[in-house]
Amino acid sequence: MAKLLITGGAGFIGRHSALVLLEAGHELLVFDDFSNSSPVALQRVCELAGPEAAPRLRQIQGDIRNRQDLEKCFTNDQSGIDAVIHFAGLKAVGESLKKPLEY
Repeated sequence: MAKLLITGGAGFIGRHSALVLLEAGHELLVFDDFSNSSPVALQRVCELAGPEAAPRLRQIQGDIRNRQDLEKCFTNDQSGIDAVIHFAGLKAVGESLKKPLEY
């Protein structure tokens, strides 16, 4: 099975994808800043996937716009990532008009 990095993995689409990928036997590293989600969402994914899947889900809190945060995913014991699934992003249209540089 593959070792996958999921950016935005605690968001709606990310956590549903994580559940399916865990059920398929993959090892996941979820990278999220939890600005639009919560670590509790990933706990629920582990509960749904079953106790044997929990050790295959790891999480790192960080922002993909921050180079140092992102490097944590690709260094030290995080090496060996086979693929990246990118779901991270800001999604509020009204806020994007008020804060365009953040988007």
